[in-house]
Amino acid sequence: MSESSEEGPPNLSARRSGPAPGKRRQWSRMTLDLDPLSHPAFRSLYLARSVSLLSIAILAVAVAWQVYAISGSSVHVAGVSIGLAVGSLAGLVWGGALADRADRRRIMILGRAAYVGVVALLCVNSLRTEPGLTEIYVATLLSGLTSGISAPSLMAAMPRLVPAHQLAAAGALNALTMELSRLIGPLIAGALLAKVGSAACFIVVLVGASLVPVLLARLPRDVLMPEATSQPATKPPIYSQWFDGLRYVRHNRIIACLLALDLVMMLFVSVHVLMPQLAREVLQGGPQMVGYLYAAPACGALLVALTSGWTRQLARPGRLVVACALFWGVAIAFTGVAAGGLTQGLPWGVWPILLLLALAGMADTASDIVRGALLQIHTPDALRGRVSGLWLLQGYLGPALGGLQAGSLATLWSPGRALVIGGSACALAVGLFVAVPRTGLRDSLWRAGIKDSRQSSTSEKA
Repeated sequence: MSESSEEGPPNLSARRSGPAPGKRRQWSRMTLDLDPLSHPAFRSLYLARSVSLLSIAILAVAVAWQVYAISGSSVHVAGVSIGLAVGSLAGLVWGGALADRADRRRIMILGRAAYVGVVALLCVNSLRTEPGLTEIYVATLLSGLTSGISAPSLMAAMPRLVPAHQLAAAGALNALTMELSRLIGPLIAGALLAKVGSAACFIVVLVGASLVPVLLARLPRDVLMPEATSQPATKPPIYSQWFDGLRYVRHNRIIACLLALDLVMMLFVSVHVLMPQLAREVLQGGPQMVGYLYAAPACGALLVALTSGWTRQLARPGRLVVACALFWGVAIAFTGVAAGGLTQGLPWGVWPILLLLALAGMADTASDIVRGALLQIHTPDALRGRVSGLWLLQGYLGPALGGLQAGSLATLWSPGRALVIGGSACALAVGLFVAVPRTGLRDSLWRAGIKDSRQSSTSEKA
């Protein structure tokens, strides 16, 4: 029974005014913060990014399943990730520097337009009687190249579209879109692969990829132009510009620790390359089971994104980043234990694996929201393209190298053992860095607070 019914007739004015301020504030701590969507430019970019992420999520499952069906090896699935990382390396070298000296809007449009041609190549290959593995590797390499050129501009554009105090909320909205895509995309891909075939997946992706440049063209023309104060009279060589970015990261211990921590998480644990083998050999399923496995982390991540109001209340965000990295490794290790139990005939079924993958997705997304906000706050606009490029580069290289070691271990032993080893190594590495005194992780990131971040950003702008 409500308080109003206990005290007598309801007060109409109170009803019109809504919940009490204290209760409203308490509820808002957990609800999704939609304030960044009040900015038209952010809305335009957000819509384009949403379509792009859904297309990429469908494409990732379709390519992984097709490669495993052709080769029968998780090493080749990891090899595709290596190709993506190599292409991204070349693209990010140019894209990161261009994002700090050219029109970021134009770079994004041209990069995503070139990506349409890559998807068309995959689509044509899938229509062949026997799709070629070489063609997939080439397309993956070109996909990394085009994405690497446009991605730093997209990431560096965010602080120009929303105020600094809304960056975490904008990151949460982006995470919501990403996890919805990771949830819905694999399910769509699994259904299409099971009932129609891989060609249908690539056609759907081609339509989505073609829409993205059109949506990006709606961005205002002047909002993402480089600042006049950040443009030197003569443009130095690209390698010199990248040295400036590397020098800044080396002297900013918080950003250096954020990059290192993310690399550790991905280097030891790249579960995505094991999904086809896990579905077929351990769970005795087909493409729909692959879709469920890819979607499971997104379920947990989606819950975190939907309750992202907690980002307003963080006093020590660095501690959350470290705790989530530790929890991520533990959850993946227990996923391997559950998978190993299934291979030994234990009766618990697929649900513990899906639940543990969902918990891992929760930890990864909570960490990613805060890491992205800290990175943008601690980086001046003149360097955001190159620092974002470094961030994205390790985001490609880490999973690629981690997928190679995970795929090799799964081929030698089993997917379960590969997950146990990788997850345990990740948790152990993070735990040691935190436990040992006078490490960069302990002295900088562990103590980093919101006030420190805002002060750092203010001093850099001054």
